[in-house]
Amino acid sequence: MRTVSVAVACIALIAGVGGLRADVIDRGPSGAEAPAASPATFRDVVPDESGIRQAPYAGRPAAGFDNPYGPAKAGENAIRLAQVGPSTVHVESYSANPAVAPFKWVGLLAIPMPTKEQPKLTGFCTAQFITPNVLLTAGHCLRDLPDNPLGPWPDATKGNFKLQYQNGGGTVFKILCAAANPLWAVPSNYASMTDEQKNAALTTAFPHDFAMVLVDRDSPTGVIPYALDWKGAKVAHASIVGYPANILDGQIVQAVPGIVFFADAVPFGEESEPNLVVHWGQLTDATQGMSGGAWVVDRDANEGANHNILIAVTSFGPVNLRYNAPIYPGASFAAYLTAAEFNPLLNYVRNGCK
Repeated sequence: MRTVSVAVACIALIAGVGGLRADVIDRGPSGAEAPAASPATFRDVVPDESGIRQAPYAGRPAAGFDNPYGPAKAGENAIRLAQVGPSTVHVESYSANPAVAPFKWVGLLAIPMPTKEQPKLTGFCTAQFITPNVLLTAGHCLRDLPDNPLGPWPDATKGNFKLQYQNGGGTVFKILCAAANPLWAVPSNYASMTDEQKNAALTTAFPHDFAMVLVDRDSPTGVIPYALDWKGAKVAHASIVGYPANILDGQIVQAVPGIVFFADAVPFGEESEPNLVVHWGQLTDATQGMSGGAWVVDRDANEGANHNILIAVTSFGPVNLRYNAPIYPGASFAAYLTAAEFNPLLNYVRNGCK
């Protein structure tokens, strides 16, 4: 852990001087933000030899799976970050105003996931509009792959989405259908695998942890622009948005600024994957409930070209089981979004999941 701590210190220093150079649009220094003292939790854990992955603290293409949704098609709302020039970060407090961008496109996703022990259990995640009637969230919000790799999984149509959620209120949308990235899966023979093979299967799935949800009507506040295949751009800073349970009981949307880089830029061990994206910020308690929340580049209440661009959604964070503490406090991981995986899923979901 001492080696990791030294690496973190070096990253912070580099980012403070001129932006982390790790294939990641440079938006300038994020500045200081005053932390605020946040919906119930959508818990997700992945056992491995050193600890667990726990939402929401993203890869490597999974082998052995074919995308059933066909070849990628152009996304009408997609932005190429390589074509976007640098601009200045507009700093806000952690607790955010749900009436302004990018928070006005964000809300709380609630899906009943009853068990015999807890028949009224509900899972909560963050989600946001990417088209007028399609939400983007984390795959594990629909399929709790770590706890229940082969299903059965909850029926998302029994849940709902509350846009601009705050203190229990928000605009409620009915879920018509939902689908996780088909690569967010384990092989059919998972049950007969050894523990080591099971862990490897889950590790392979995590870089594909995103999903989409079709709702019953269009967003009254518009949609968040997003970027795919942006690795060639210099993305050095972003804010994660969402509803962490540990901050204000998840009742107020939060914005957590930090630096962004790819996981293979530093020695993360098992998480050192070339397509796994890392966000590292000062706030260490923005955990459960943030799953599926957007990573926003150039967060700015003043909307316009090249502002408020989604580049990822929160997936997991490694946690030490023995001490029940984050292995990398303040670090969140997310799947690197590619057109090859993203656009076919989008076409499938907005076609009614068929």
